[in-house]
Amino acid sequence: MLALCPKPDQERRVRLVASGLLLCLAACVECPRAPGVSAAVCARLDELRWPGSLPPSPGNRLASDEGAALLGFELFFDARLSRDGSVRCATCHVPERQFADGRATSVGLAPVTRNAPSLYASAWHRWQTWDGSADSAWAQPLLAFENEREMDFTRLELAHRVRASYRARYEALFGPLPPLDDAGRFPPRGRPGLPGWEALRPDDRQAVDRIAANVGKALEAYQRRLAFGPGRFERFVLGDAEALSLREREGLELFVTRGCVGCHGSGLFTDDRFHAIGWVDSPPRARKEALAALAASPFTAAGPFHDGPNEPLPPPGPADEGAYRTPSLRNVLRTGPWGHDGRFGAVEDAITSHGQPNAPSLARDEVAALVTFLGALEAAEPPLPWNGWPDR
Repeated sequence: MLALCPKPDQERRVRLVASGLLLCLAACVECPRAPGVSAAVCARLDELRWPGSLPPSPGNRLASDEGAALLGFELFFDARLSRDGSVRCATCHVPERQFADGRATSVGLAPVTRNAPSLYASAWHRWQTWDGSADSAWAQPLLAFENEREMDFTRLELAHRVRASYRARYEALFGPLPPLDDAGRFPPRGRPGLPGWEALRPDDRQAVDRIAANVGKALEAYQRRLAFGPGRFERFVLGDAEALSLREREGLELFVTRGCVGCHGSGLFTDDRFHAIGWVDSPPRARKEALAALAASPFTAAGPFHDGPNEPLPPPGPADEGAYRTPSLRNVLRTGPWGHDGRFGAVEDAITSHGQPNAPSLARDEVAALVTFLGALEAAEPPLPWNGWPDR
């Protein structure tokens, strides 16, 4: 078996020959926007173009409101929104780390089982979290607040903190708060399943849910300011042949012709869908269970706090079992470890784990070329003050 592995000088000759063939093929086809690539790549460049302006947020009427974004900016970095005042949204989504945290799996009040994805592309995603536990960007933070291992901060506590610290700004955006100073009517702590919550009147439960939803909408307005911009790959697509090196163009050729575009074929380099690729969890956690939990939540596009027409949730099906959302590859080399549970400490291992049963495995030099290409997918960072810590 060892005899089948090329020696280093043979590897170099093979790569040089492959590079020459690539240049020869490119010379036969003139790609209007990206000279120097094959016809196969040229045909797919349109779908890999930068998506442009942010999509609308039909569930959040204040998604583009500056005041809501500023309120969300403060809330994002406020550790008082956790049980013991030690955890904030920025604990797992750190500005200096592309709004991820650089850990295999994150640590809030206790370790969790998921890798924290970067927030830079969240505004474009229809589904949030690895298994789609939230179907909007405004609903996702509410899961972290009430997760006992993350922030363990109930929606009643959230409502009381808004009244104590953000009342004027909140009411200017969303209208009057209910009489939260009535301790008998609104106890200090409560969420579904806890006695303090179950004792509330139905209309008071809905009033507290609305406050929680509005906090999520302010956080979404802020996170939309974290949208990154086009980078070097876009210059190449628009005709700057020198924007990508020869080695990066080799990687682009492999990316298109070896099936990567099947799940990563868009301007964000994700299809934003869910796929089961054989990685086993212990215990298993599936998209199927996430959809079932969503059906019982008021914080969905089908629920009462969605601004605009309701959107029905898809029914769970067999394909959802063990499925995870395809991550964006923008800035991917800067957001490791990789995988929904951070199982890959090297991006090369993440690539080779995606082998297809009926396709030949990638050679080591091909994996290296793909990694080089992925480095060209770095995007422009959001402007200050949004991509830093608040000045306080």
